Amino acid sequence: MNTHQGHDVHHIADIIQVMNSGIDFYEKAQEKVTDPSIIALFQRMIDARKVSIERLQPYAINETGHRENGSDFAVEARKAYTSLITKLGADKNATYVSELEEVEDKTLAEIKHALKKPQPHDCEAALSKTLLTIQSCHAEMSKMKKH
Repeated sequence: MNTHQGHDVHHIADIIQVMNSGIDFYEKAQEKVTDPSIIALFQRMIDARKVSIERLQPYAINETGHRENGSDFAVEARKAYTSLITKLGADKNATYVSELEEVEDKTLAEIKHALKKPQPHDCEAALSKTLLTIQSCHAEMSKMKKH
Protein backbone atom coordinates (compact mmCIF):
# COMPACT_ATOMS: atom_id res chain seq x y z
CA MET A 1 0.00 0.00 0.00
CA ASN A 2 1.32 3.43 -0.91
CA THR A 3 1.42 5.45 2.29
CA HIS A 4 1.98 8.63 0.30
CA GLN A 5 -1.38 8.61 -1.51
CA GLY A 6 -3.68 11.50 -0.99
CA HIS A 7 -0.85 13.95 -0.46
CA ASP A 8 0.16 16.17 -3.35
CA VAL A 9 3.88 16.23 -3.97
CA HIS A 10 5.48 18.67 -6.36
CA HIS A 11 8.56 18.68 -8.56
CA ILE A 12 9.95 15.32 -7.37
CA ALA A 13 10.00 13.69 -10.81
CA ASP A 14 11.96 16.68 -12.15
CA ILE A 15 14.60 16.26 -9.44
CA ILE A 16 14.96 12.57 -10.24
CA GLN A 17 15.35 13.37 -13.96
CA VAL A 18 18.22 15.74 -13.14
CA MET A 19 19.80 13.11 -10.89
CA ASN A 20 19.41 10.37 -13.53
CA SER A 21 21.15 12.56 -16.09
CA GLY A 22 23.84 13.35 -13.54
CA ILE A 23 24.50 9.66 -12.93
CA ASP A 24 24.86 9.05 -16.65
CA PHE A 25 27.16 12.07 -16.99
CA TYR A 26 29.35 10.93 -14.07
CA GLU A 27 29.56 7.40 -15.50
CA LYS A 28 30.64 8.71 -18.91
CA ALA A 29 33.12 11.09 -17.27
CA GLN A 30 34.68 8.23 -15.28
CA GLU A 31 35.61 6.62 -18.61
CA LYS A 32 37.29 9.81 -19.82
CA VAL A 33 39.31 11.08 -16.85
CA THR A 34 42.67 9.66 -15.84
CA ASP A 35 43.17 10.79 -12.23
CA PRO A 36 42.22 7.94 -9.83
CA SER A 37 41.12 10.41 -7.14
CA ILE A 38 38.69 12.03 -9.61
CA ILE A 39 37.39 8.63 -10.70
CA ALA A 40 36.74 7.78 -7.02
CA LEU A 41 35.09 11.17 -6.47
CA PHE A 42 32.76 10.59 -9.40
CA GLN A 43 31.83 7.17 -8.00
CA ARG A 44 30.90 8.77 -4.66
CA MET A 45 28.69 11.25 -6.54
CA ILE A 46 27.01 8.40 -8.45
CA ASP A 47 26.39 6.44 -5.25
CA ALA A 48 24.96 9.50 -3.45
CA ARG A 49 22.60 10.19 -6.34
CA LYS A 50 21.41 6.58 -6.51
CA VAL A 51 20.58 6.58 -2.79
CA SER A 52 18.83 9.94 -3.13
CA ILE A 53 16.78 8.75 -6.11
CA GLU A 54 15.58 5.70 -4.20
CA ARG A 55 14.66 7.93 -1.27
CA LEU A 56 12.54 10.15 -3.55
CA GLN A 57 11.10 7.48 -5.87
CA PRO A 58 7.95 6.78 -3.75
CA TYR A 59 7.03 10.46 -4.05
CA ALA A 60 7.63 10.46 -7.81
CA ILE A 61 5.29 7.48 -8.07
CA ASN A 62 2.71 9.46 -6.12
CA GLU A 63 3.27 12.47 -8.38
CA THR A 64 3.25 10.72 -11.76
CA GLY A 65 1.86 7.23 -11.16
CA HIS A 66 5.12 5.49 -12.09
CA ARG A 67 8.83 5.26 -11.26
CA GLU A 68 10.75 8.13 -12.79
CA ASN A 69 13.50 6.89 -15.09
CA GLY A 70 13.76 9.87 -17.45
CA SER A 71 16.50 12.44 -17.86
CA ASP A 72 16.81 16.23 -17.94
CA PHE A 73 17.49 18.03 -21.21
CA ALA A 74 19.70 20.75 -19.69
CA VAL A 75 22.04 18.19 -18.12
CA GLU A 76 22.12 16.15 -21.33
CA ALA A 77 23.07 19.30 -23.27
CA ARG A 78 25.87 20.04 -20.78
CA LYS A 79 27.16 16.48 -21.20
CA ALA A 80 27.28 16.93 -25.01
CA TYR A 81 29.01 20.30 -24.64
CA THR A 82 31.63 18.81 -22.31
CA SER A 83 32.29 15.97 -24.72
CA LEU A 84 32.89 18.48 -27.50
CA ILE A 85 35.19 20.67 -25.39
CA THR A 86 37.36 17.75 -24.31
CA LYS A 87 37.67 16.60 -27.94
CA LEU A 88 39.07 20.03 -28.74
CA GLY A 89 41.99 19.40 -26.40
CA ALA A 90 40.92 20.85 -23.08
CA ASP A 91 42.22 19.30 -19.85
CA LYS A 92 39.74 16.45 -19.47
CA ASN A 93 40.05 16.11 -15.71
CA ALA A 94 39.50 19.83 -15.05
CA THR A 95 36.75 20.15 -17.66
CA TYR A 96 34.72 17.26 -16.30
CA VAL A 97 35.09 18.42 -12.70
CA SER A 98 34.02 21.94 -13.65
CA GLU A 99 31.02 20.85 -15.72
CA LEU A 100 29.88 18.29 -13.16
CA GLU A 101 30.04 20.91 -10.43
CA GLU A 102 27.52 22.83 -12.56
CA VAL A 103 25.32 19.72 -12.59
CA GLU A 104 25.48 19.75 -8.78
CA ASP A 105 24.38 23.42 -8.88
CA LYS A 106 21.37 22.50 -11.03
CA THR A 107 20.46 19.61 -8.74
CA LEU A 108 20.60 21.88 -5.68
CA ALA A 109 18.43 24.47 -7.43
CA GLU A 110 15.82 21.83 -8.30
CA ILE A 111 15.69 20.52 -4.72
CA LYS A 112 15.41 24.03 -3.28
CA HIS A 113 12.63 24.78 -5.77
CA ALA A 114 10.72 21.71 -4.57
CA LEU A 115 11.22 22.68 -0.93
CA LYS A 116 9.56 26.05 -1.62
CA LYS A 117 6.38 24.23 -2.66
CA PRO A 118 3.95 22.75 -0.15
CA GLN A 119 4.93 19.11 0.37
CA PRO A 120 3.69 16.38 2.70
CA HIS A 121 5.87 16.25 5.82
CA ASP A 122 7.51 12.93 4.94
CA CYS A 123 8.32 14.18 1.44
CA GLU A 124 9.74 17.41 2.84
CA ALA A 125 11.93 15.37 5.20
CA ALA A 126 13.17 13.23 2.29
CA LEU A 127 13.89 16.38 0.26
CA SER A 128 15.76 17.96 3.17
CA LYS A 129 17.90 14.85 3.60
CA THR A 130 18.56 14.80 -0.14
CA LEU A 131 19.49 18.48 -0.04
CA LEU A 132 22.11 17.77 2.62
CA THR A 133 23.49 14.88 0.56
CA ILE A 134 23.77 16.96 -2.60
CA GLN A 135 25.23 19.95 -0.70
CA SER A 136 27.95 17.61 0.53
CA CYS A 137 28.53 16.39 -3.03
CA HIS A 138 28.70 19.96 -4.28
CA ALA A 139 31.22 20.93 -1.58
CA GLU A 140 33.41 17.97 -2.54
CA MET A 141 33.23 18.88 -6.23
CA SER A 142 34.02 22.54 -5.46
CA LYS A 143 37.04 21.49 -3.42
CA MET A 144 38.28 19.29 -6.27
CA LYS A 145 37.71 22.11 -8.77
CA LYS A 146 39.97 24.42 -6.75
CA HIS A 147 42.85 21.93 -6.82
